[in-house]
Amino acid sequence: GGASAAISHGITTPIDVVKTRMQSDSALAKLSPSEAALNIIESDGPQALTAGLSPTVIGYGIEGALKFGVYESLKPVFLSVFSGGGANSEAYLAAAVCAGALASIVLCPMEETRIRLVTDPTFGNGLVDGLPKLLKEEGVLSPFQRGMLPMLSKQVPYTMGKQVSFDVFAGILYSVLLGLSFIPQKEIAIEVEVGAAFLASLVACLLSQPGDVLLTATYKNSDEASNNTGFGATVKKVVDEGGGFSAFF
Repeated sequence: GGASAAISHGITTPIDVVKTRMQSDSALAKLSPSEAALNIIESDGPQALTAGLSPTVIGYGIEGALKFGVYESLKPVFLSVFSGGGANSEAYLAAAVCAGALASIVLCPMEETRIRLVTDPTFGNGLVDGLPKLLKEEGVLSPFQRGMLPMLSKQVPYTMGKQVSFDVFAGILYSVLLGLSFIPQKEIAIEVEVGAAFLASLVACLLSQPGDVLLTATYKNSDEASNNTGFGATVKKVVDEGGGFSAFF
């Protein structure tokens, strides 16, 4: 789980940088992703697309280990708790909520460091100097006090969407492919897992996007963060500045 999350989030860091900058910079918000990427490269250099790489890899490595590990460990526990029709779905959702909540706690300081590094090129050169500077400026508890609710609003739907829909899609694909006589039955596992993972990723992205926007709005710089009066104020600000619910996407 840790290796999977660290690799997948690490290799997509340039895309994540573009996404975060489009969420935090009104000048980039109306551009296409490719136009925004070119604008970032022209203004800050190609190295800007790797900003936040170290907190991303380390943070999501720990997050993935906990999320995948806790989810798989809790599934049989909740399966024994729930009974009756639809027990599997209920058990999987409960396990995913617990795993996503735990991952949120671990990610708060790493995500604030990543977002500050991406949105403010002068903040630091990476995790080694960025995280200590952040904790010194704002205190050890600050990333959790401001970021826990937006992190939960991103990570819990993300984990539920990814983990549960993967299990559901894998079951559907197995049942379909096993019924096709011309497909070698012993060779479908990789196709099922890749196909289910692709579909699950789409569900997870859609469900977690509003929380991701709120997380960037919460953490993007110290001045706005210090003036933030809470989770509700951040939601209102995103809606007001973005012209409605579409701002969350």
